[in-house]
Amino acid sequence: MKKIHLITFFIFALYGFFGLSCDDRVPTGSTAAVESGTLELSYVFIHGETSNPTIVGEVLSDPSAKSSIMVIARLLDSEGNGVNSKSLQFSSDVAGSFDTSDPSTKYVPNFKEYGFPNKGGNGYAYARFTPADGIDKIVTAASSGAIITVKYTTDIIDNVEFSIFNSKDLVWPYTMNITAESQIGLGESSAFEVLLQNKYGDELSGVRLIIESENGSIACGDTCYTDATGRVNTTFESYGFSENVGPGNVNTSFYHPSITDTVTVAKQIVIGTESAVGSCAYIEIPSSNPSEIVVKDGGGIESTDIKAEIYDSNGNLLTTPVTVNFRLEPVLAGCYLNSPDVNNVNVESVNGVATVSLNSGTEPGPVRIIATANTAETSICDSSNTELESVTVPVIIASGAPYHIEAEYDPNSTEAIGGGFYQTECAAIVYDRWYNPVEDSTYVYWNINPLPPDTLIDAFVEGVSYTNNEGILSGTATSGVARSNIVYSTDAIGDIGQVRALTFGTNGDSIASYINEGQGDATLFFLPGQVSLLANATYWDFSLNGNPALIQVSALVIDFYGNPVVDAPVAFSGTGVNNWFEFGYEAYVDEGVLGAGAADGCFSWRDYGADDDPETLDMGTFNEKHDSFDIDGDGLIDTAEVSEPFDDFGQDGVDGTFDEGEGNGYWDGYSMINCEAVVRTDADGYARIIVEFDQALCTLANVDDTTNPSTCTYDDFTASLSATLLIPEITTSDPLDILLVRSPAACP
Repeated sequence: MKKIHLITFFIFALYGFFGLSCDDRVPTGSTAAVESGTLELSYVFIHGETSNPTIVGEVLSDPSAKSSIMVIARLLDSEGNGVNSKSLQFSSDVAGSFDTSDPSTKYVPNFKEYGFPNKGGNGYAYARFTPADGIDKIVTAASSGAIITVKYTTDIIDNVEFSIFNSKDLVWPYTMNITAESQIGLGESSAFEVLLQNKYGDELSGVRLIIESENGSIACGDTCYTDATGRVNTTFESYGFSENVGPGNVNTSFYHPSITDTVTVAKQIVIGTESAVGSCAYIEIPSSNPSEIVVKDGGGIESTDIKAEIYDSNGNLLTTPVTVNFRLEPVLAGCYLNSPDVNNVNVESVNGVATVSLNSGTEPGPVRIIATANTAETSICDSSNTELESVTVPVIIASGAPYHIEAEYDPNSTEAIGGGFYQTECAAIVYDRWYNPVEDSTYVYWNINPLPPDTLIDAFVEGVSYTNNEGILSGTATSGVARSNIVYSTDAIGDIGQVRALTFGTNGDSIASYINEGQGDATLFFLPGQVSLLANATYWDFSLNGNPALIQVSALVIDFYGNPVVDAPVAFSGTGVNNWFEFGYEAYVDEGVLGAGAADGCFSWRDYGADDDPETLDMGTFNEKHDSFDIDGDGLIDTAEVSEPFDDFGQDGVDGTFDEGEGNGYWDGYSMINCEAVVRTDADGYARIIVEFDQALCTLANVDDTTNPSTCTYDDFTASLSATLLIPEITTSDPLDILLVRSPAACP
């Protein structure tokens, strides 16, 4: 029986492979049974349709990017031959889709035709995987990326791991570092190397670069593809005619179709003999690459190369060696050049460029570099003895790893997003140990939980954001600030959620903060709708209707969408009010509970939940409502919060009618919170209360002594009532006027 070999990786000439039609994919190798063995796997990242793709080196989880990964598997026997007509199962640990439900039906024939070294040219199967929108899974030292697994049997299985980026801002622009001779002779050639990396620092393989020059030719021509290390190693050969003498550029570029942008880097190469180069005239320090590093143990790149370029009077780089002195002034704590504790060093140039390594210390800030040449201490590079000096800040030592985080939210930045939902912007500011804002694109993870003892909240917070991202509502991006949004429904208005922001510091340590100075209590705001005030009477004649006047007042609270707002506290106020009373449907004995609340005119209970223990946050504790509980889940009320005795007869107050509220275990009415004129809205958005007026408001106006007995007349009094919603944004109703009168009657 033949056996299968170990898994290896390879990358092939993709442009030829994708030119195949389905009819061309015919297996040509062995079809023998396979009991044990291995697979060969490879992959490339592509953009566009299968028939005409472009290798881009990245996967972006954005449908508009048309980005995907092509995974190629080959089944081998013990002699290295491909095994055909076997089913291979492709699967992924992240959401997305493969281009076929049966990848084993796709074969790659005769690779020689397409420039790939053929080792039998058979046994291949491939599948194209496109990630779902918004996925972000990046390979780092601390975390794994996305994984695609190819399986033949439980013993013959392997996988490939790769990164998925959810934003082009994480990978673009690409950087190209070019290594080449700064000067070559006419008609001569020299090595030319390009390293291609994305913004994240990953080396990109299989990407075609355009390398062009008007002063010479590139050996790889139109097929300059980066290798597995992200490099193109080729040669540049200068043209041999005399007009070509002098400085010239070799331009390297790459167009990214997913991002619709181009990156281009020019490398100057001086063509000709040393006599074409004049004496040294000036020195420059270009920006380093990268131009921003982090402090020591800051979780990022901690060093960079600083270069000094020495030019002649014609603007050409000097080919003769020149000693350049580099020094740091001032020296940031722990920062050094080349070796620890060194901040002044001499370096000899190569082809006009002197290079020194800058290493960060423990203090962030701008690094000031002074490069000096043509002094007695360095090298005399012309007869003028004029000192050449360049002073610049080519690099910034930025922040270290996250160490502090503070979360907040802005209820004033709340908007309706349709469908009965709202969103409020929240943000977290992330600092390093020295209170510097951390690097851009530092991820912050969010979550929201109800305030205990509640277990549900009709809200969520968008789970992942990153520093310097743009807020949806504010439209602002700030270094060190990660913005997200709390999304909630009408039913959550007035609820309190605990919102937490989390990031990771050095060694993966969790760093978290709750909004509102660490407490996490975020009241979900009321986007102004309307508070309306109603009464069952707006006119009262004390002479006809009696004294005092007892009038039922109702406040209706609706939100921006016109939906009723439930369990929202409403405060009533007014002029001329003698007293406020609870509006209730069920009679109770106002004897208080354990001596508290006796004869106070308000229904009293112990708001301690089902266990009657204030120290345990079980359901119902401190929710300002009288609760009952079905503990065993049989649909019958088993217990209720301890309260004053009441008739559980429902809204009609009659026993045995089985109307709404009868036998539900709790008092049906509108409790006055703390026995004050504050009432929560019901399921229909109404808060109800009884207001009392005394006839003394209608003061004596005249006494008519011509009658017997004398007749007294009284001035009318107009009472003005209002209702205020006590959750942000605080909203008050229009005034409701009630006319109070006393008809003329015999004087008392």
